[in-house]
Amino acid sequence: MKIAHLIAQFYPYLGGAEICVHNVCESLSKAGHSATVICTTPAPATEPTTNYETIHIFSRLCGLLGRYPLIGKHVLWHILSSLQKERKFDLWQVTMGYPLGIYAVDFFKKNRIPCILRCCGEDIQKYPEIGYGYRLDEKINRFVIEKYPLFDGFVALTPSVKDEYLKLGIPEKKIHIIPNGVDTEKFAVKRLSFDRKTVRRKLGLDENILLILTVGRYHPKKGFDLIPQTAKILRSKKLNFQWVVVGKNTSEIIKKFPACPGEIRCFENMACSGGEILSLPSSELIELYCASDLFVLPTLIETFGMVLVEAMAAGLPIITTDTPGVRDVIIEGLNGIKVQSGNSESLADMIFSLHGDNVLRSNLSENSLNQVKELYDWNIVTGKYIGLYNKISKGHS
Repeated sequence: MKIAHLIAQFYPYLGGAEICVHNVCESLSKAGHSATVICTTPAPATEPTTNYETIHIFSRLCGLLGRYPLIGKHVLWHILSSLQKERKFDLWQVTMGYPLGIYAVDFFKKNRIPCILRCCGEDIQKYPEIGYGYRLDEKINRFVIEKYPLFDGFVALTPSVKDEYLKLGIPEKKIHIIPNGVDTEKFAVKRLSFDRKTVRRKLGLDENILLILTVGRYHPKKGFDLIPQTAKILRSKKLNFQWVVVGKNTSEIIKKFPACPGEIRCFENMACSGGEILSLPSSELIELYCASDLFVLPTLIETFGMVLVEAMAAGLPIITTDTPGVRDVIIEGLNGIKVQSGNSESLADMIFSLHGDNVLRSNLSENSLNQVKELYDWNIVTGKYIGLYNKISKGHS
């Protein structure tokens, strides 16, 4: 099979969506299929070494589609037509429905090309309280309602995303739940081959006290503004701890809250380092996962929550929120504990309580390690994609 993956953003800009596309394309290539990534990201000075090809198209295409949609659609269709004529792809998968998906689907339908949509964030979910979601714009929402259902198949990261598809009138039989994945072997090797105290010492962290870890970019939906108040409550409970937050722009937490407790440390450049390129999370971050005691994600909404399965792969006890996306990954009392979102007191109480419950922490850790191998290993996840591609292609012939 020849599979094209259309995605607006790709290397060197990396996140869960991009890493998923990378891993699926690698697996497709190793299985004897042909995979090609087509993106609007400008070509980097040095392309990473992969088993698939990356084609960089007009870098300002998404902006053009937003400002001058008729012109942008004409340019997009010209590009797609040229690529399809030259490469003769058997199937296209679009990651992120807006803007590329809604303007590309008519081309696929007109030319009878099988097509799959994988939404993974603000292209499908809405959270009006923080202005999150493209669909808060009524014009965009009308396009979504009209165009998304035209795709032949849909990938939902979680049942929460599936519910959003169903609300658009998409038939359930077209929707396939396929989660993000994680390299469980990479985490297992780190867990068994490093010294916790050495890792902490290298990062300037205390070797002996409770280490709380949070990972993710600084964004309103992540709920990171709750961390300073939660830390103050923990301090008032006389808990001896350090709280490390890793991710892009996380130092904004310290800037936004000048009175931020000194126990909070932010690392912005740890997620991808050491020349590992498309291998996320970095070895350094995996070591920090494994050297931590608790993982906390105070998020307001997720489509999946990639960092949750990374924490599971590290065997970390998890405290998070009972919110869309998260509740599909974390099962209360089995692989984590959930509290009400936006409530610093509940979050602090649970951190304090779990810290003192050795048996529960051990059970959560063991269950997470078992579950992550069964559900989220990349070999399992990419196998589901290959099965979906075969199904859609056969159903379209």
